Amino acid sequence: MFKSMSFKSFLESKTDKLDYLDIGLIKWSCIAFGVLLAMLFPSLIEISIYWIVAIVLILGVRPMYRAYFKK
Repeated sequence: MFKSMSFKSFLESKTDKLDYLDIGLIKWSCIAFGVLLAMLFPSLIEISIYWIVAIVLILGVRPMYRAYFKK
């Protein structure tokens, strides 16, 4: 009937179809979404720059590790 597929294999089957342009477009759409949120909620712009830098660093640690240091 239905073939069972893990979430990881499902994501891999979808991301295998993407090229560099698609990934770049996804990044830009996320940036545009962030700008939209800032326009809808102006209080988000008043957040200290140190919080934003900390969030960027925290979110970037794992991908950086996996891309450059993991064997």
